[in-house]
Amino acid sequence: MNTTLNGRWDATAFFRQLVGENVLAQRENFTFCRVSGLDGFEEAISRMQNHVAFVCVSDIADGYTELNNTPRTRRVKTVFLAMRHAAEDMDARSDCMETMRELFRQFMSRLILEKVRLEENCIYLDTRITFTEIDRYFFSGAACAYFQIAVDVFTDLRYDGNEWGDYLPGIGEDYLYDLWYIDQGLSEKMPLIKAIRSFTNLSLVEAKEMAENPPQLVVGSLSREMAEKHLATIEETGAIAKIVLHGRQP
Repeated sequence: MNTTLNGRWDATAFFRQLVGENVLAQRENFTFCRVSGLDGFEEAISRMQNHVAFVCVSDIADGYTELNNTPRTRRVKTVFLAMRHAAEDMDARSDCMETMRELFRQFMSRLILEKVRLEENCIYLDTRITFTEIDRYFFSGAACAYFQIAVDVFTDLRYDGNEWGDYLPGIGEDYLYDLWYIDQGLSEKMPLIKAIRSFTNLSLVEAKEMAENPPQLVVGSLSREMAEKHLATIEETGAIAKIVLHGRQP
């Protein structure tokens, strides 16, 4: 199958191709369509009066993520089957159901081959797939059924610090902040030393030692407004500094 993976399986493209290639589906004039859940399926049946049989893939995918040692995200796709028959004709309905069961069997024979290919790309199909009749449409002259396919994709849930920043509430919120000197990046440290001393009680020796040994906590327990003011003073020297919530590490 020429479906695009990239951690995702395109069920719509897969079943569209099956309908186009399958001899039974073509002989029984099955039409493929994409719908949104059961409501979309019902709408397709009522709207497409000139079509006698349908394979409909729902573009709604329910699912969940498992938080365990091998985390996976599961999505469930639903495939609807329908065939028109004479209203309230039980024999005709039975024949339609048998045709759809056979089509389902043939679809599964291809899905087994697809399953092997997907597993090579860390995509897993649940082996339990149930063909289920929908009897509510009998009196309107339609035999209907559905099956669902659960698709599991490996999900990397390892924490990545690069995906997160510090939460810094805005000015006026009741939080305290610390100002850290991270790195100077310049050979001339005297402007930085002067900047540090301009808003601390450090001696020249202490300020020089701080400038030469980053990272260093310059001053703590500041308001947001004051922390940003001192940050600007340090950054004017070309040095790198950072504001963090009080008590945290940069």
